Amino acid sequence: MTKVVFALRSIGLTIVGVVIAIIVTSSLVAFFSLFMESLPMEDLQAADWSGRSTIVERYMADNPFAVYTMLLSHALGAALAVYFSVRTAKVPSWSKETRIKPFTGALIILALWIWGDIQNDMVDVPIGIMWTSVDVLVTVLLSGLAFLIGGGLKKHSPPAAVTSEDTAYRG
Repeated sequence: MTKVVFALRSIGLTIVGVVIAIIVTSSLVAFFSLFMESLPMEDLQAADWSGRSTIVERYMADNPFAVYTMLLSHALGAALAVYFSVRTAKVPSWSKETRIKPFTGALIILALWIWGDIQNDMVDVPIGIMWTSVDVLVTVLLSGLAFLIGGGLKKHSPPAAVTSEDTAYRG
């Protein structure tokens, strides 16, 4: 029964992490939009892909800091979600072997977030391949830093080092 509860807990915490990423990113975008002209979402939704590209190019020319605020919003949302995931992850206490690594939730959150970033940056609000690559790179780097700050490496020891309950850091 404890294994089922542990698995459900891990799944639930991963879902909570994705929700945290969405809330943080949306909040930061709303905050930064107070200082910039708003993106014409109605025009974007009505246009085809090439029309969206033109609208976004014009918007970025008028608001040069918009892309930087987008990079910051996307990266901080993912980083805080990864930090939450790592801080709440536990190594299963019923086993002396490492089974489910605590980084699994963080990797799932990061993978989902990168997929969403690419979808957003290439289809919904096409900013180009270069800025999409920068967005993904900044998101991965900041999430990696959040993983380290959250203690992710301390929770991972090689299987040979986990010989008793006293030698494993359980978070």
